[in-house]
Amino acid sequence: MQKQQAKDSAFTLIFKNKTYVTQLYEALTGKQLEPSQITPVELRDSLITPRLYNDVSFLTNDNRLLVLVDHQSTPNKNMAFRLLEYYVVLVGRFIKTYKQNKFGTKAIDIPKAELFVIYNGKGKMEALPILDLGDVQVRVKVHNIHFESLKNHEPNNSVAAYARFIDLIEQGLFINDAIDALLAEGYLREFFGKGEVRDMFAEVFSYDQELIDKGFEQGIEQGIEQGIEQGKVKIVQNLVELEMPLEVISKVTDLSLGEIQALI
Repeated sequence: MQKQQAKDSAFTLIFKNKTYVTQLYEALTGKQLEPSQITPVELRDSLITPRLYNDVSFLTNDNRLLVLVDHQSTPNKNMAFRLLEYYVVLVGRFIKTYKQNKFGTKAIDIPKAELFVIYNGKGKMEALPILDLGDVQVRVKVHNIHFESLKNHEPNNSVAAYARFIDLIEQGLFINDAIDALLAEGYLREFFGKGEVRDMFAEVFSYDQELIDKGFEQGIEQGIEQGIEQGKVKIVQNLVELEMPLEVISKVTDLSLGEIQALI
């Protein structure tokens, strides 16, 4: 699994929890919902909708509102169309589930949409333009959840916990080390303290081990070969450019993480 896909999967794993998703909704809108007031809905691949799946969505129990949240690690100008596509499929299922007759004379009652993009990639993702389809316009709100940009860093806040987790991963920590750091800082101990959660995240971010097995040796040799004449400073620079985790660079160069950070 690629890193961007792994971050998306991690987001989905955390926010499958109804308590956490209502915290996310409050962070996005300022409006509060109780976990008992929502029903998570999921869009899966099928023969009818191949390669169509979303990250997090839920329906309020009064059937008045369908909320879709999509996680992005890279800027994408097409999110309004993509979320509209998800909404149409989910509403089609809603109509079928509640046996509404879209061919009848009576107007069917379908939930309104609230569409969001959560972004924590490198660089900026600007506000998305309104998707103008003539009489229909689709508006998607973009929220940056880089850890340093959040106002609420409380340990029991699921949005802060996810943002901090990704922040640690981006710093080069492996999964177990990142989770240990989260637990030490008090973030969602009831979630990250579970052994099965650690196993799930290790599986999701298995690309770490794949890179070690398939590419690190070659990359390390390349970095050392290119930098040998200029000493460890050049080696560190080359390995950083090759996106090697800092722990691996430390083992290769015998430098501490603090020394490596200073060189960077």
